Amino acid sequence: MGKKSRRNNKNSNGGGPAEVIYEKICRSMKAHNFEEILKVETKYRHLDSFNDDPTKDACVRYAFGLANYHVSAKDEICLDRAIDYYERAKERMEEVSSDRHETQEYIIPEIGMHLALLYSHGRDMEKAMSSHRWFLANCNRHQVAANYVIDLSYNFNQFEKFEYTIEVLEGSMDGMKTFEEEVQVETNCIVAYIGCGEFLKAKVTDETRRSTDVNHLTAGMQSGRIEEGLCNYKAAIAHCRKGVAGLQKQEYDDSLSGTRFLCSVVLARTLLRHSADNEAEAFAIFQEELDRCEDPLDREEILFEMGTGYRNLNKWDQSIKALRQLCLSSTRPADGTMAPQANGAMAQTYLEQYCTDATLDTDQRTKILRHATDHSILVHETPNEMHLTQAQLFYFNGDKQQAYHHLKLYLDARLVECKLRCYTCKQRVRHGSVTFSCASCGVASYCGRKHQKMTWKNERICHKVLCPLLGYWRMAKKGKKRRESNGKGNEDRSEYVIVFETFFESICPMFVSSYYDGLTFVD
Repeated sequence: MGKKSRRNNKNSNGGGPAEVIYEKICRSMKAHNFEEILKVETKYRHLDSFNDDPTKDACVRYAFGLANYHVSAKDEICLDRAIDYYERAKERMEEVSSDRHETQEYIIPEIGMHLALLYSHGRDMEKAMSSHRWFLANCNRHQVAANYVIDLSYNFNQFEKFEYTIEVLEGSMDGMKTFEEEVQVETNCIVAYIGCGEFLKAKVTDETRRSTDVNHLTAGMQSGRIEEGLCNYKAAIAHCRKGVAGLQKQEYDDSLSGTRFLCSVVLARTLLRHSADNEAEAFAIFQEELDRCEDPLDREEILFEMGTGYRNLNKWDQSIKALRQLCLSSTRPADGTMAPQANGAMAQTYLEQYCTDATLDTDQRTKILRHATDHSILVHETPNEMHLTQAQLFYFNGDKQQAYHHLKLYLDARLVECKLRCYTCKQRVRHGSVTFSCASCGVASYCGRKHQKMTWKNERICHKVLCPLLGYWRMAKKGKKRRESNGKGNEDRSEYVIVFETFFESICPMFVSSYYDGLTFVD
């Protein structure tokens, strides 16, 4: 800053601008006059500091941050300025000795809570959680405001930071003063448990939840999602039907439109997972929601569910039609969040048709394989399931080296994932939650025998197909570690090539018969 501002700061102990600023701020804060505080802030914001006393300086910065937040809450520049004031106030408070007086006891939690909330509105989730932890480390438990906990956890859920929501909410119920606050905490906690695969914890919380008339409608949707996550499809359908019926009576309430939409989508999706006989009802629900909704992101979610639903029923044309609409709508910059999922789903649909549709001639299959490859190229970030898709596409296009590479990446991730979640329902592995593993491969873990049977042979690449491959890869990784510890060389490449080739043969017999007629692999 200029010489004038530095000179003003040096005179702060002699009744200069620093003391004037502090006194004006104290008076305005007592009167909750944020407009006046903002006038002072505008006049003196050029100063390096507002008082030599760290506590007074922190108080001024806190007041300036609060004024910028309250008076210009929709102005992004003012919100960023508020964060800067709070961060500097936090630094100044950390300069003060541990013997805190009353002002510090008030300012510290206020700074921490405001910083966490401001960051959690999409600015920086990591800094939001860091600010929350700093706040807890520097305050008493009774200083945690109920509305702060509820708002912060809601924001984390909106940005799918479910682990942070759980950290914020677990153990916070004692701090809730009203029945409504308890309900909101339970609701946010259930959403977070569902979001990170803690379905059993979500179910326990759901069964003991406090109920209100409005929350009862939301509860039907959440209970349905929990049972769907646990693959209890009959129970999920019953909860969702009840939830949809109740929400349809409340259509005049716009605040419940999102809940009704989500409940309908879960109902239709669960109907399809339960039985192919529910096809007509499920797609009628999807189409009704598609005709009703105006939000482009909601429309994309429905198209995605319709596309994957038709694919699972081997209805390729309907699947491609829905997913093509999704790909086209996702190209718009404002609504492009589902573009990778859209192209990945299209690639998967074409691939499934290529491998299973016996009515196709050679030219048709070649064209479909090209479509699948073109869409897979547009998926820039590769989730684990996409590695399996790309492994197949590279193999069928004749690039075995890349096919083996992606299959290895898929298997490595699968070994890690199976240690953490049930193979079928993706329930997190916790003490008592996942009871046993597949005896054959020693990799896949399950909540129970019912879940083991559900994924044994339910699709083209089911566990019956993957089981020997996962078992081999588990042992191969162990053997590699032993060889490395003994100073020996890498694994025998010819061995895993034979295993990989056998796998690729098993998932697309038509490819083998068309291109490798008469070719056999010696075990």
